[in-house]
Amino acid sequence: MGSGKTPFTTITSSIRNFLTMKLLVLLLVAGLATAMPRKGNRPNGPKQEKEDPSTIIRCMAENWQNGESQIKACRDCFKAVDETDEGLTKAKECVSQFLKMENEACATEIAALESFEDEEKGMAVIECFDATLEKANNQRCLQESGSTDVAGKLTDGSMCVMDSWKYGMAYVKNATRGPGGRGKRPRAGKKGKQMKGQVMKLITKAHCNLASEGDETKSTECLQCFSAAVKLGKQGKGKGGRGKKEMSPEMVSAMTSCSEQHLNPKYTKCTTMMKDTTADKKDTHKCYMRVLVNNLVIKCSDGVSEATP
Repeated sequence: MGSGKTPFTTITSSIRNFLTMKLLVLLLVAGLATAMPRKGNRPNGPKQEKEDPSTIIRCMAENWQNGESQIKACRDCFKAVDETDEGLTKAKECVSQFLKMENEACATEIAALESFEDEEKGMAVIECFDATLEKANNQRCLQESGSTDVAGKLTDGSMCVMDSWKYGMAYVKNATRGPGGRGKRPRAGKKGKQMKGQVMKLITKAHCNLASEGDETKSTECLQCFSAAVKLGKQGKGKGGRGKKEMSPEMVSAMTSCSEQHLNPKYTKCTTMMKDTTADKKDTHKCYMRVLVNNLVIKCSDGVSEATP
């Protein structure tokens, strides 16, 4: 009951808006997903049973207000479940005790599942769980928005949802490290790094296309500028060291120049933040993403009079 992929949707009240924003967010989250723990990329040591990341996220999402001890109790409950009739009964008890929101919303699906071998009904439970958490998260994000117009609310909501999933991914990474958080960290591997690189290229291309307003020549020049800037590389702790590598001063300068030359005036505020050495890097990154998300929201929310989860 704690397995399976969790779909990721964004906030919208129209089917067209929903599909477009879902594709965008899936693209943005794909880079994060490559860093998730995977089989064969665990720390050296005794073999451990692999814990399903989606179960960790569910336990965290429904129990965070009661502290880490409650989240751990939830995870431990599901860890004790095996794929037997007794295990299914135990799993339902875990849901009832720790996943109260999903237990209430998915009571019909849970009751219909009588065996782990019934994959169709098992998937129906998982899909209901996912939809329940997504709707609750979307509602929370909409309520936190300070915007009064529909496009602003949808943009705030989309950014909030992406932040929550980014937090969820980071939480899973931390939760699946060795005792005390020490030892080797799970690595994405060569394929994971390549995928992350491709995602970043696609996002950069999206920025360039937006700023170029359909001018293919300008968009190509923009993309070439950023590609050259990235080749200047990063600096910091390398292989075997701790912490992320930081962009070298040369790379920062080149990317700032590219932003000023090719992304302004659409991204003027973000470019200003790039130039400000005291600006928070995460806030600067969010600025660029917000421009992109807001543009898609405006295009896709035509005719939408109310922002709903």
